[in-house]
Amino acid sequence: MTIDQQGRKLWRRVAPTQKAAFFSCLIAGYLVHLYAFTNLIPNSDGLSRVFDLQQMTVSGRWFLHYASALNGFTQMPAVIGLLSLIFLGLAAALAADLLRLRSVVLAGISGVVMAAFPCLGYTFLYMFTASAYCLAIFLAVLSAWLAKRGKTGWLLGVVALALSMGTYQAYVTVAIALSLLTVLRECLDPEADFTGTLRLGLRLAAYLAAGAVLYYAVLMVFLKVKDLELLSYLGMDAANSGYPFGQLPRLLFDTYKQVIAFFFVPGYANGFTNRWMAAADLLAFVLAAVFFLRLLGRKGLRKEVWRPVGALAMLVLLPLGINFSRILSPYSVPTPLMKYAFVTVYLAVVLLADLADRLPHPEKGRAAAAVCAAVLLLVFVNTNNLLYTVSAQAHRATESYATRLLTRIEDCPGYEPGMEIALVGAVPVDQIKSQIPSYAQVDHYSVPLNSVLPLNKHLYYYLNDWLNFPVEEPDEETMLAISDSPEFRAMALYPAQGSVQVLDGRVVVKLQEEYTPKSDFEIAYENRR
Repeated sequence: MTIDQQGRKLWRRVAPTQKAAFFSCLIAGYLVHLYAFTNLIPNSDGLSRVFDLQQMTVSGRWFLHYASALNGFTQMPAVIGLLSLIFLGLAAALAADLLRLRSVVLAGISGVVMAAFPCLGYTFLYMFTASAYCLAIFLAVLSAWLAKRGKTGWLLGVVALALSMGTYQAYVTVAIALSLLTVLRECLDPEADFTGTLRLGLRLAAYLAAGAVLYYAVLMVFLKVKDLELLSYLGMDAANSGYPFGQLPRLLFDTYKQVIAFFFVPGYANGFTNRWMAAADLLAFVLAAVFFLRLLGRKGLRKEVWRPVGALAMLVLLPLGINFSRILSPYSVPTPLMKYAFVTVYLAVVLLADLADRLPHPEKGRAAAAVCAAVLLLVFVNTNNLLYTVSAQAHRATESYATRLLTRIEDCPGYEPGMEIALVGAVPVDQIKSQIPSYAQVDHYSVPLNSVLPLNKHLYYYLNDWLNFPVEEPDEETMLAISDSPEFRAMALYPAQGSVQVLDGRVVVKLQEEYTPKSDFEIAYENRR
């Protein structure tokens, strides 16, 4: 058999719905996120990640280092964009197969939604790790796809889930949500029986639990071997001190409340919903309810009580599944970066539409679904590119600020090249604050309206890695001593005259009235390995 014949044979083995999901995801992803792939727009974390080995065991991400090796640990938007969309396209293809979508059009829509969902835009603002995170999404989908199969597949699914969580823990919610939708699909399938559906549900639940246990066990091994402790980031360190079970009712309420607000409340914190998206989401909800009721109206489903009960249970559990990070990390509030699993709500609508499309007279439902999809896609395209526009402007403001700061340093009387430079304090937000009203829609710590230099150390990162001005940050004792000196206290605040002076053989820049000591988190982070 020639290589061409082998290729054609392999191509024929791939279902049309999988092809549609993959290529629609790939093409839509490039069109929606093109700006991010052709520009380098770092957020505050990205300033220190021009090249970084991504040793993040201290944040529980023991596999991130290995996943990031695919792009040589370097921020290369075009390469990272390609890798990211290949992984995401494969995830879309597996999701279409896992949910057994029969409509090529709806499978294509699912791929587009997975690529354009604005949470992915937040991911691409962390370009230095985006391909690894998209690999984690793919591994999460792959794990559910494998776990649905036999014993070997189940075991491989457990491993894939552990690797996904080891890259970024939040993506376990993708696996949870797809598992719920898989069982929902079985409940609404007239050919599925109760025993088989129950076994499938138990098998998927067991794989999720086993994958989480394996992830945690490997994490403990990494921490032991490297002699590390978890950072305080997002309450990770609290994992060793027990779970607050007494707060569980409140956490469950917050979990559902956050999901509802995310989709239907414009301007809600840690979200990006506007009025158009809320309206489209409401239409999608109504369509899903109509599709669901029509499906339950079939004779084969109506007579068996377990089907509507099981299907309703999966739908009720879906908000809990997609926002399970709120339960897993009770000491923090999930950010948009951690909410990619919310896209599965739209996949649930697509699944119900796919099942209902075979019922008599689906024309009106198709038209409404097309309008809903068009509005959502327009909102998603605008939101993603607003994210990039805001970040690009913040970076330009940062570059302007840092360049002017360097000019002042080099023009300071007594300055000599190679002299130690002490930048005391962070950049005041009022120095470069943006006043554009539309930017408020995407206001979030990874998309600053003011600056990408929130901490003192970020200025040093920026001068070294972005402006190619080699300068070392003085140690903590030196900075504190400078801040406590009477000469420093007498200086004016930058950018006033007298805010940049040579004191004791070093250039001192007074950005704040006193130096803010580094937190334990910052110190531990700098020593990560």
